[in-house]
Amino acid sequence: MEIPLTLVCNNNCISCIRDRSQPSGHVHWKTIKQCIDRLPKDCHTVGISGGEPTISPNFFRAMSYIRDTRPDTLLFLVSNGRMFSYPEFAERLSNLRIKNFRVGIAIYSHLPSVHDSVTMVKGSWEQTLRGIKALTSLGIRVELRVIVSRLNYASLDETARFISRNLAGVERVVFINMKYTGNALINLKRIFIRYSKLVPHTSRAADTLLNAGIPVKLFHFPLCTLPEGYREIAKGVTKQGPELAFAKACKTCGSRQDCPMIWKSYLNLSGEKEFTPIQ
Repeated sequence: MEIPLTLVCNNNCISCIRDRSQPSGHVHWKTIKQCIDRLPKDCHTVGISGGEPTISPNFFRAMSYIRDTRPDTLLFLVSNGRMFSYPEFAERLSNLRIKNFRVGIAIYSHLPSVHDSVTMVKGSWEQTLRGIKALTSLGIRVELRVIVSRLNYASLDETARFISRNLAGVERVVFINMKYTGNALINLKRIFIRYSKLVPHTSRAADTLLNAGIPVKLFHFPLCTLPEGYREIAKGVTKQGPELAFAKACKTCGSRQDCPMIWKSYLNLSGEKEFTPIQ
């Protein structure tokens, strides 16, 4: 289950799945509380998202309320990490003492110029890095999310080396293939990349991190696009609903039940030639 606290963001990422030119605002506390109160009893994970949830005026109130009402549920915060570069903000989160908690922070490159060209905010890379280090120093679990695009795919191994040398305190690194909607669709010519081009670079980056002892996951990589040795870390659907699909050839695939499927938005752009059943 995912609960957005706001549609406002302090970045304007060209790869955002939302159209940032559309009207946006903060979600009222009453609505947030109702969403939390209506969570199913068997809900094991609650995602806190946005926009950028840390700039919501209800951020700490929502985090405290979930902590108190769902103490055993994993609370997963999706953030760009910038607000945690302010020590008092990071410490305030740490002081909540949330028992089962992880923060997922997007990083686009080891190069400030590339990261900032995606976020469209000068200095965002520096703030994000400070935020990541602040959280890990406080003992908060951090998952780095490297969203792959035409702008960064060729240098993923260098990014992995940077992470292994400078951010080794993170819990794991996840490489994510984009859904082409919102800003990502608007900026398609700048960021679109085929699986066949990006997979070799992603594989090398995964090896670099794994060799450094940092766990890796691949999100939204259909299993048939990967060498066999990398399929285990890509298994499983991370999203549900009509946004995902199989290609026609997938009907006879022996790994269909484990496959994360394909973004429909990708299929609409690329066609089905890249997808071959696994026997």
